[in-house]
Formats: sequence, structure tokens, C-alpha cells
Amino acid sequence: MQSTDVPASTGVAARSGALRRPWYREVSGDAWRVLRAAGLGWTFEVFDLYVLALTAPALMVVFGLSRADAGLLTSVSAGGAIVGGILFGWVADRIGRVRTLFVSILIYSLCTGAIVLAPSLGWLVALRLIGGLGMGGAWTAGASLIAETWHPDHRGKGGALMQMGLPLGSMLAIAVVAALSSASGGLESGGWRWVYGIGALPIVALVLFCRNTPESPVWLRGSIEKRPGGDVGALFRGETGRGLLIAFGFIFFVQYVYWAVFTWTPTFLVTVKHFAFIKSLGFTLTQQLGSLAGFIVFAALVDRFGRRPTFILYLLIGAAAVFALVKFTDPDLLLAASFFTGFGIGGIFAGMGPFTAELIRSTRSRALGMAIAYNGGRIGGLIAPSLIGLLATDAHGFEAGMLTTTLAFALAIVVLMFAPETKGMRIE
Repeated sequence: MQSTDVPASTGVAARSGALRRPWYREVSGDAWRVLRAAGLGWTFEVFDLYVLALTAPALMVVFGLSRADAGLLTSVSAGGAIVGGILFGWVADRIGRVRTLFVSILIYSLCTGAIVLAPSLGWLVALRLIGGLGMGGAWTAGASLIAETWHPDHRGKGGALMQMGLPLGSMLAIAVVAALSSASGGLESGGWRWVYGIGALPIVALVLFCRNTPESPVWLRGSIEKRPGGDVGALFRGETGRGLLIAFGFIFFVQYVYWAVFTWTPTFLVTVKHFAFIKSLGFTLTQQLGSLAGFIVFAALVDRFGRRPTFILYLLIGAAAVFALVKFTDPDLLLAASFFTGFGIGGIFAGMGPFTAELIRSTRSRALGMAIAYNGGRIGGLIAPSLIGLLATDAHGFEAGMLTTTLAFALAIVVLMFAPETKGMRIE
């Protein structure tokens, strides 16, 4: 089925070398509206995840929580996102991508805003768990919607622009928390309530955009032809089964690297490189800026050179940057290494949505397959922080733990060797 993004003749003319318009003018209004909805949903999801990490010290003081209690809040959020992503993947195949996206945004927005009124740890856990369900569903519905709406010539760019919500959402969280902490004399003094109140604002975006976000033409075609969605068995047969295995393996190793590096960099710089904590936060912000640059460059490369070459380039940049981060001692070199860890490790997520959608060939179960691959792959992100924490008994152990990422980088490249090149693939 030809995407609604641009007419087939436009793509042919462009490829023939005729006068080609800038790529962003070839993208239809419907495609941009889809990106707006999916991108905002993902940005605010990341905002909510980072807000929890940034407000954890204040919550510990206000509610009298232990470190184990604070860790429980993070764990239930992550667990809810994994379960919710898979659950809402099945839902998206049944009722459509757009409705699922907005239900997911509504769930996590309401739960985040309700934390303002939470009276105890039990309520915090319940709200983070239910909110996590919506968070997992938002990525699944949004990524599949973009993959099935954007024209093959620009699908990689669309996915990359959506995934830019990762650095943008985290930087927005840092800015909001810093501003409200300063304005209220500290989060413990009540500023934390304002932070979570702002987390409910995606409901406003929901009201503004729900009426004019078009449904996936691929899903609509299946609905008109009365093909039932959510066929679990189709995920494990033929090309779809092979694609699901490749996507899961690749995302597993990339998630391992991401959470290993982004979780432990501040502590590593303080305990091994002997930087002050405030200075380590500056290096962390540099990582986020590197991620943002990585997303922009990825969008420029992926539809021109293909998925596999671009992924491999980013994995090699990330591996070299992590090695430099572990082994270098000069502050300027470490700052550059921090930037390029963000560029390679964060930027690589720009291609996850389109690549996974292209590997999951079954239209009836595409959202569910993407959910299993992406959210199941998050298991790698759950393993990495714990494993490195176990190894980090001294400086040498900490370095060894950080360098376990080199094996994950290598295995991610091995998995890619078994993947087909999906550049320009039509999704039907």
C-alpha cells in the first residue's frame, strides 16, 4: 500500500534526479501531525521518567523514604513500562494506533499529576506503576504510527525526530526541576508538588491534538478488510519471527549500553576520576547535548546511507567514546568523551522505531511485535546497572564494569550482520 505521505510519482521523480524539493516539503501535513502527537507523547514520557530521578531526594525527605524505597519507585515505573508497552502493543493492533496513543498519554499524565496529592509511599508506588503502563504504551503506539504513516524515503527521519524526545524530555525535566527548586527554596519545601503538577500538562496537548491526528493508513486498510489485529502467532512465523528475534537482540544490547553509561557516569566521574559532584552533572548535561546532536545527524544519514551502516557507525563511535571515558584522565578529553558517548549511545535510539517496524512484517501484529522487541529489550537496561554495581567494589572493578559495554557493543554489531537492510522498504 502506498503511504499517504507523498504520491508515488513524487518519489520516482526525486530518485530520477529531477529538481528535488527539500525533503521536509515532501512530507505531508498528515505526517507532520502524526509526528507532533507521537513526539509530544514520547517527550513527556521521558520528562516523567527523569522527574522521578531528579525529585527522589526530595521525596525521601518528605515521605521519610529509605534508598530502598526510592529504588522501588524506579523499579515499579520500569516494570510498568515494560508490561504496559507489550499490553498496549496488542491494544494498538486491535483498536488503532491513535486511540491507543492518547489513552496511554491520558493514563501517565493523570497518574503523574495525582502524585501531588499522594499521602504515602503506597500511593506513590501505585501511581508510578499505573503511570508506567501508560508510558510503555505511548512509545509503542507512537512509533508504529509514524512508521506506517511516513513515506519510505523519509521514514527514518520521522522516527529520528520522534525519538529526539529522549534528550529533549530529559533536558526539560532538568530545567523545570532547577527552576522550581530555586523559586520555592528547595523541592522539599513544596516545589516537588509543582513539578508533578506540570507532569499533568500533556492532557492539554491531548485535547488540542486528538481531533486532527490521522490514523495509520496501513492499520485502516486492515480494519476495512476486517483483518483481526493482535495475532500473536503471526509474530513467530517466517520473516516476522526472524525480524522479531533480530530486533529484540539488537535493542537488548543497546539498552544495556545506554543504561550502563547514563546511570553510572556521574558516580564514575566522582569516585574514579575524583571530580566534584556538581562538575559531574556538567558532564552529564554534555552527554545529553551529545545525544541531541546524535539524533540530528542520524536523521540526516539514515535514509541516505541505510539502517545498518548508520547503526554500525554509531556503535563504533559509542564504543570508542566509552573506552576514552574510562581510560582518559584529562578533563577536556573526558568532556569530549562525554559528548560522544551521548552522540553514539543516545543518538542510536533515533532509528529504533522505523527499523523495528520494518523488521516486523506482519501488519496484524506490528505494534505488538515492536512492543515486545523494544520493551522486552529493556531487560538489558535492567541488568546493566545492577551488574556494574556488583563489580564496582573498587576503582578497577568500576572500570571493568563500565568496559562490559564493549562486549555489548560488539554483540549488537554481530546481530546487525544478520539483519536485512530495510532502507526504503514499503510497509503494507
